[in-house]
Amino acid sequence: MKTIYLKHYGFVISDSELGQKIFDDIISALDEFNFLTIDFDEIISMATFCSKQIFGKLYLKLSSKVFFERVRIANATNEMRIVVRLGIEKALEDQ
Repeated sequence: MKTIYLKHYGFVISDSELGQKIFDDIISALDEFNFLTIDFDEIISMATFCSKQIFGKLYLKLSSKVFFERVRIANATNEMRIVVRLGIEKALEDQ
């Protein structure tokens, strides 16, 4: 098991280059570990397009079943959980 702490990338995630870096780090961790926790502790905000870039792309790449089996979201506020959900929904709509 591995934990990725989003606060190590900054407290506001709103840049496409940063979103791509986070996605790449998540994919790399999933190649090495069967289970991954993504920790939102201290994250103030995340742009919806970054959520789509990170979580939407991840959801499409893994499939819903594997996503929910291998990825856990921790310490996310209700607002951050909504942003993650919106990112996944937008990716599904755009595919």
